[in-house]
Amino acid sequence: MSRLKLYIGVFVTLVLFNSCVDQIDFPLNRGVEKLIVFGQLNNLDEDKFVMLSETTSADREPLFSGQYLVLNDLPRPVTTANVFVVNTQNERFSLNQVEPGKYMLPRSVQIREDVGYFVEIQIEGKTYRSEPEQMPAAVGTDEVSYEFSRGVFDNDPDRAFISIISDVTLPDSDNPYYLRWDVDEAYYWNLTFFPNPFNRAPPDCYVFGFPDPERLPLFSGESVRAGVNSSSQLLAQRIVDESFLSRHYFNVRQVSISRDAFRYWSRVKDLVNNTGSVFDIPPAPVRGNVRNSANPDEVVLGYFEVARISQERIYTTRADVPFFISEVCTYSPERPITDYPVTCLRCSEFPNSTNDTPHWWFDQ
Repeated sequence: MSRLKLYIGVFVTLVLFNSCVDQIDFPLNRGVEKLIVFGQLNNLDEDKFVMLSETTSADREPLFSGQYLVLNDLPRPVTTANVFVVNTQNERFSLNQVEPGKYMLPRSVQIREDVGYFVEIQIEGKTYRSEPEQMPAAVGTDEVSYEFSRGVFDNDPDRAFISIISDVTLPDSDNPYYLRWDVDEAYYWNLTFFPNPFNRAPPDCYVFGFPDPERLPLFSGESVRAGVNSSSQLLAQRIVDESFLSRHYFNVRQVSISRDAFRYWSRVKDLVNNTGSVFDIPPAPVRGNVRNSANPDEVVLGYFEVARISQERIYTTRADVPFFISEVCTYSPERPITDYPVTCLRCSEFPNSTNDTPHWWFDQ
């Protein structure tokens, strides 16, 4: 049995991040592997995904990495599953595995708003199903802006950082609603342009990530006073670095979810380690809505949700940044190639990157 240091942060609203935290020793038994399921169906015209992985038990075989074996505590992808999305009208759609543990439902499958959906997962003779959920009827909109600041950030008293803020128009609904915000980023990275006989520039490089993965903005319409239809929310903050030398996008999704999904994410928010991420394995068994059909007592982590989404994007350019940014990849004839960071030489050094321009890059 291992023990994790668990920090509980108290979030009063989406705007306020309470810096007072209590440290707790939390026991976690890793002797039994647990299935982790994350997936979402929504109203957007995009491919949908279900992510399957499992926790690592104490007696797990080590991984082979290059010339040696390694032990790590990260979840490992489940690659042997059959995954289906099913609705309450018995329409059944099969998902294809496009990467280890990543199963895709093509955008050609239309998600109906008048029926419920659940995921069905078959693994080595076991069948897992989520509770059916129907797409929420209402979602608000975001007017997204950014603000550059210099001050205390990550215990550094003098750091330049950016804040992503939204003036939210809340859903126009007489029924309770529940919101979560997901923020991701994408930026253009300037690879080093080494002189060559053909004057050929390096390939384009686009990098994707999450600017503030520890933050999990949530909002319950149950707490809104009559007549209130707007709110200002702090959605993300991150350090200003070399990624701001070129166009840097922040993609904001306002996600309208069910009451059960909201309760699940509220529990995850309470348990997220303040040095971890909502994309890491939960530090304690936060059960979601997926069950083993033959053994309901089996602990399954994660959640499969059906959501309504509104999406906005905003970007900055170098001219918007009021701070000096050093150019780490600039070519100099006196500088040996070994002195350049590897990310200046190859786009593939970034874990989530591509040479292909996103189709929406020049929409704004």
